[in-house]
Amino acid sequence: ILDVEGNYLTSEKSNIGFVRFIAMVSNCIEYLSHKYGLSFYGVIKECSKELIKKGFS
Repeated sequence: ILDVEGNYLTSEKSNIGFVRFIAMVSNCIEYLSHKYGLSFYGVIKECSKELIKKGFS
């Protein structure tokens, strides 16, 4: 689903996508922890499920 190559993080083209992905995950964690009062790890688990469902779109 998420293909991370050795040069993925350093290539400029991928960098914006990566930053956007991290921002999306951060927003998701913040939102879910406020909404459900979940622990950090619980939130990450739920976010992963949601992101996989959406196919990182």
